[in-house]
Amino acid sequence: MLKLKKFPFVFLFLIFMVSCDNHSDVIVKIYGAYEYNCTTDQYRVLSNNPILPFMKKKKWYTKEEFHESHVKHILKSYKDLPMSEDLLNDIKPTEQDSYSMLLEFTQDVDCKNPKDIMF
Repeated sequence: MLKLKKFPFVFLFLIFMVSCDNHSDVIVKIYGAYEYNCTTDQYRVLSNNPILPFMKKKKWYTKEEFHESHVKHILKSYKDLPMSEDLLNDIKPTEQDSYSMLLEFTQDVDCKNPKDIMF
């Protein structure tokens, strides 16, 4: 009788273990300097980078966060200058500009067949 009482608990435990998706993110390294997470569509630099100085190293960025960081970096130079909003809007990068920059770095990434991209 004792064995029959334990059976439902063991059975439920096994179902729980099987149903847990042991899913890990698919991350592709790009030139050993950048990483792209295919699962979450995020980007990061692995060290301080002169090409993307507005990105903090080892911090994941979504497209939107990348764009916001890019805009802040560009406008930081003009912070103390008296300028109109129209002129600032002309200076700051558009979302399309930022997304195009990201596309340059990730254009060779194939998430269906993920491989690190080397030189």
